[in-house]
Amino acid sequence: MGMYLLFDVWLAVTVAAADTVVVIGHWHLDNRYSTVLLVVQAVAQLGLVARRRAPEAVLGVLALVALLQWIPELIAPGSIWPADVEPVWVVTPVGSAFAIYATIVHGRHPRAGWTLIALVTVLAVRPWQPHVTVVTLGLTMTVMPALFGLWSASRRRLLLALAERAERAERERHLLAEQARAEERSRLAREMHDVVTHRVTLMVLQAGALGVTSPDGATRAAAEQLRTAGCQALDELRDLVRVLQSPEVVHREPEPVALPDLTALIEESRSVGVPVDVVRDGDPVQVAPVVGRTAYRVVQEALTNVRKHAPGASVLVEVGFAPDRIRLSVTDTGPVQGADPVLAGSGSGSGLIGLRQRVELVQGELDTGPRPGGGFRVAATLPAGLR
Repeated sequence: MGMYLLFDVWLAVTVAAADTVVVIGHWHLDNRYSTVLLVVQAVAQLGLVARRRAPEAVLGVLALVALLQWIPELIAPGSIWPADVEPVWVVTPVGSAFAIYATIVHGRHPRAGWTLIALVTVLAVRPWQPHVTVVTLGLTMTVMPALFGLWSASRRRLLLALAERAERAERERHLLAEQARAEERSRLAREMHDVVTHRVTLMVLQAGALGVTSPDGATRAAAEQLRTAGCQALDELRDLVRVLQSPEVVHREPEPVALPDLTALIEESRSVGVPVDVVRDGDPVQVAPVVGRTAYRVVQEALTNVRKHAPGASVLVEVGFAPDRIRLSVTDTGPVQGADPVLAGSGSGSGLIGLRQRVELVQGELDTGPRPGGGFRVAATLPAGLR
């Protein structure tokens, strides 16, 4: 826009100066009317600076200046132009050509614009004083800019239509890609359910059978632990399948339930030497089952990352309840010794990414990152229910 404005300023000054030079050489300037009209015409043509923003107004002012030239000549011929002036120099303001073009390309009021163009054309051609040169020059100053403006406006509309079509095609490609991703997620969910669930279920059944039939107490205890871990894996797998499915599936949930008990997660970390403090604020609220599972997964992932990446760190788990949402925060103090490279390198490395997707799926917010004083914080705000 800055370049356009500079060009319009240059155009206005150039046209006003050139037209003034022509007028000085061919007008009677020994009377007050001609002198004032010369100044008015120059100022009016400086108005070409606004030809993009208010083209009809600029053309209207120039048409008025042209009328102010011709009305005295019709009443008292020779009052402005001497009798010996060649007809070719008796023209409407030169800026009219640029104003006509701008009116067609940038105009917002077509009817008024065309009316002004017709008026300026009549004044430029002067049909009441027919002259081949005057008619030719008048049409060149009015009809040619109008035709060029029509071509330019049509080209601009075509380019806009092509741009809109390209944007629409891009949006359609994006929607098709989203649909393909959703279908792929559903396919992966089905395969995971069919393959992994079958194997894990078989392991759970075998562990249960071993716990019943084994005569050794330690073996039965280990089998029971294996069976319990397998059942937990099945629950988490079922939750993961829901995340992979479309959001509409997530919303078809049973009645709200209490937030899952986090005691087992806390005790798991304490049992391996991670000091964990828990702070609860507010009265517990009922949440949608998928929200409860997501909250459990947030704490689980955060505590797992502390054990892997921050050995020796202390952890603070904060759980806050509000009538319509719950807030979770897991903050550690940072590692006090080097992490085990084997333990730190285990896993897919995309736990927080998957966690963010899970939180966003239930219309929540996840904030993760290092703390200014050291350590790391994982915080989530989850709605109690789904809309």
